Parts: sequence; C-alpha cells; structure tokens
Amino acid sequence: MAEDNWTEQSPEDAEADARADQLFQQAGIAEPAEPKGSFLLTILLPVLIAGALLIAGLWMFSGWLGI
Repeated sequence: MAEDNWTEQSPEDAEADARADQLFQQAGIAEPAEPKGSFLLTILLPVLIAGALLIAGLWMFSGWLGI
C-alpha cells in the first residue's frame, strides 16, 4: 500500500483557492480578522459561567421536585 502525503495540496485545490482569493478581492471582502481574545476569555470563562448556571438551575429544579 502506497503512503499518501495527506498534508500536500493538490494543484486543483491550489487553483480553486487562488480563484476564490481573486473573487474575494474583486468583491472587496476583507481577510477574516485574527481573534483578539485570550484562551481565558474566549473558552474558559464562558464554559465556567455555563457550568455554574447549569449547576444552579439543576439545584433549583431539584428543590422544586423535593429531592
């Protein structure tokens, strides 16, 4: 079985990417902005807030059920 290089880009894909870049440039679509937030603000903080709200909601619901 031949080993394929899965990281190598095919010429067809390179042409499609170049054409898409050209279309974006003609349409005036800017490059996507780089994320400015840190891991703490973009991932960890929302997960902690959602977890705290979930625990509080389940706690209140269990009290309503009388558990």
